Amino acid sequence: MRQRGNIAILCAPTALGLWFFYDFALRYLTSEPHQFGIYQPRHQWLYVHILAGMVALLIGPAQLWLGMNKRTAILHRILGVLYVVAVGAGGTAAFYLAVHNDFGWVFGIGFFSMTTVWIVTTALATIAILMRRVEQHREWMIRSYVVTFGFVTFRVTESVLDLANVGTMVEQLTAASWLAWTVPLFITESIMQGRKIFKKPVPVPMLREARTYTLQPEAGDLTHQNADSRGAPQTFTARSGQFHS
Repeated sequence: MRQRGNIAILCAPTALGLWFFYDFALRYLTSEPHQFGIYQPRHQWLYVHILAGMVALLIGPAQLWLGMNKRTAILHRILGVLYVVAVGAGGTAAFYLAVHNDFGWVFGIGFFSMTTVWIVTTALATIAILMRRVEQHREWMIRSYVVTFGFVTFRVTESVLDLANVGTMVEQLTAASWLAWTVPLFITESIMQGRKIFKKPVPVPMLREARTYTLQPEAGDLTHQNADSRGAPQTFTARSGQFHS
């Protein structure tokens, strides 16, 4: 039952990612100049960002499922390398697009910040697994994918603001550039840390009482048989410290 729940949860972002790719990203993967609109002067960077971002977006759910269920370690590592490379390439292009944008510096800082968090969370996840800290690796990968999915939530947020007729187009895009990743990341962090706080503590096993060893002799005299110079037997008593014939 738990495994089915994990599959259902991870299939949802995959379906949304495919919708995002078909409805928004695919239009820019063309050779026709008019399709790029304002991105025409930097369409090469947009190519890299979209393709690398889609690789990370679609690999992420499979990686999380493989990691949680401890399946196919070799495939998990191969996909992990592809994910890291995709984040590196997509993040580099995103930095350029954030700096060279047409919607103002607040919008640019929003995307620049999201890209920075995207790369940092992925880097920390990679460092954690190289140091064999599996639990920390899992948590940082979840954070990384939440930011990866931010490119989808950006479009969803912008569409919601547009339907609600809130502000101008630039204001909608600027607000979405911040809300698309800060809110999901805050919710994710609250859930992860909240589970640790409210998790039932594991009882510490009672330490078994160690056996006590003593060098003290039990009550009674410790005696030692000996013989004097004439051959007569003598007994040494520890309590009195004397030999007795």
